[in-house]
Amino acid sequence: MTLTTRGYLYAFIATICGSLVYLFSKAALNEVSLPQFGFYWFATAIFFNSLMALHPRGGFSIRAFTRADYRTLLYMGLIEVVATTSLYAAISLSSNPAVPSFLRNLEYLFVTLFGIWLLSERFGKLAKAGALLTLAGAFIISFRQSSFSGFITGTSGLMLLSTSFYAARTILAKKHIGEIRPVVLALNRAIFLLSFATVFMFAFRYSFVIPARAFLFIVSGSFVGPFLTSVFQYSALRYIEASRAAIVQSTTGLFVLIGAFLIFGNLPAGIQIAGGMLAMAGVVLMMKKASVTEH
Repeated sequence: MTLTTRGYLYAFIATICGSLVYLFSKAALNEVSLPQFGFYWFATAIFFNSLMALHPRGGFSIRAFTRADYRTLLYMGLIEVVATTSLYAAISLSSNPAVPSFLRNLEYLFVTLFGIWLLSERFGKLAKAGALLTLAGAFIISFRQSSFSGFITGTSGLMLLSTSFYAARTILAKKHIGEIRPVVLALNRAIFLLSFATVFMFAFRYSFVIPARAFLFIVSGSFVGPFLTSVFQYSALRYIEASRAAIVQSTTGLFVLIGAFLIFGNLPAGIQIAGGMLAMAGVVLMMKKASVTEH
């Protein structure tokens, strides 16, 4: 197996794990509230990532951290609270998890736009065409919203908020992070989100007792999501360019679509599936241009 093939394999495994996150989280959110879900999801994420951090080769180290590094972790933690809470709220509201998974491709569009605005990156013809396709796909997916207020408070509006904040996180990482290892970032994210969920649990007096089946979904999803997906994403980047990994991972919606049909027995509307495919094609065009630049 060549190193490039290994990189694509890792990216593919990360994509499968990422698709399972949508399925497990939707199954759990059908039975528990969002704060209950967040509390147990990120508590178990801390457990799994702590095991990784304790391993001699886990890469956990904060000895050389500067004030700027801690400040960056604070900013990224706050961004994650908005982005991730919006993501799972969108999954909870959507009748089919494939819809938010298709809309997640908007993140690549926002990363491109923020890169131009903040990092003075170039925007070629292919990237422009890809951006338009991605935006058109997102519009088609959201077309069924009956009003502007329904759009803002529904799945599409929440995913617009989520992906814009995820893109800001990516740009922040590209611009400021040098010595912060992936396991530190994963733990930082989980700690912020667990703290946020805990505040809501006490403020609104949610019960800490949840159905055993929901807990099983949460543990399974947390293992493949915040833990395995991150491990394989970063492993893929050791062997292939980020843009090539992004092209593979943009197909997450297809696997969620198949899984949602098998598990929940439903599919999004045909026009939403078409929009999802269009958005995926847009990502491929944007990332192909980035791939040429990286070479």
